[in-house]
Amino acid sequence: MLSKDQTLGKYQILDRLGSGGFGSVYLALDTWVNRKVAIKVPHQQEEEVVEMLKEPRIMSELKNLNIAEMITAERTNGIFFMVLEYIEGESLDKMIRRDKKLLPGLALDLAIGITSGVAFAHSKKVLHRDIRPANILITKDGIAKVTDFGTSRILALTPAMTRVGSPPYMAPEHFRGLATFQSDVWSLGITFYEMLTGTVPYYDPDPLKIAQSIDEQRIISPHLKVIGVPKLFSEIIMKCLRINLGERFASTEKLLGALRSVKEGDTEGPNHPTLNTLSRTLSGDPNPKNPLTGKVCAFCYTPLARMSTVCPKCGERN
Repeated sequence: MLSKDQTLGKYQILDRLGSGGFGSVYLALDTWVNRKVAIKVPHQQEEEVVEMLKEPRIMSELKNLNIAEMITAERTNGIFFMVLEYIEGESLDKMIRRDKKLLPGLALDLAIGITSGVAFAHSKKVLHRDIRPANILITKDGIAKVTDFGTSRILALTPAMTRVGSPPYMAPEHFRGLATFQSDVWSLGITFYEMLTGTVPYYDPDPLKIAQSIDEQRIISPHLKVIGVPKLFSEIIMKCLRINLGERFASTEKLLGALRSVKEGDTEGPNHPTLNTLSRTLSGDPNPKNPLTGKVCAFCYTPLARMSTVCPKCGERN
């Protein structure tokens, strides 16, 4: 742990900003250029440099208004650390806890910014895997910045076989060790749900009970819990939270288009479902079975033929 006024190369530690499972973050001053920066120091310093460079190498490719900027990575006096853009503001988590819930207009603006950042990461084949309010910073100008890519990975054609993440925000397939870009869509949906209602739809100290609740309990739509939430915004969030991957938004770009259409008051945009289509989709069974066999894929819930052993959609063996 670093202390106030300690120096790390050209960086003077000013304060400790926080700590998580993977590292601690400090406010520091770059004394050469007189600029405040954030320094992230991983807990596991004994790892190989190549392993510790994974996060900064991923983040160095993500130059976007809605993603915290990676400046550089260094090793000084045996301590490996990352130097990041210092964002003056607060986390979305603190904002929600302070205000209990956000006004729909503010929530929509932030949702568009957050989704824009995640969509850009996805365009670079980067899966975040830990999207939640604590990993989103809001600047004094109201710009949302996605942070903490410590659990992210490059996703090519195959899903990430992992359970890394924060259980209340994890998609059902993520609990089974299968994370895809649509798993980030689910996490965004949970985050937006919490922004509007002040709570996550599923919570328990035991992650297994959360996974069980997802399968057994229906989510109450935000517009039915909070007066004033636009129905279309609520339906978009609920579409993010469909168990069946075939019914969830196929990509963050599709989700972003739908959110922007709400902002613009246009429900007939070319890149997203119309209001009527969304309503029809959400009124269906969120966990459909093949009407003839009652069998579904255990990973993506696609209806399966009676003798099927491999899902035609996700390729998993059942």
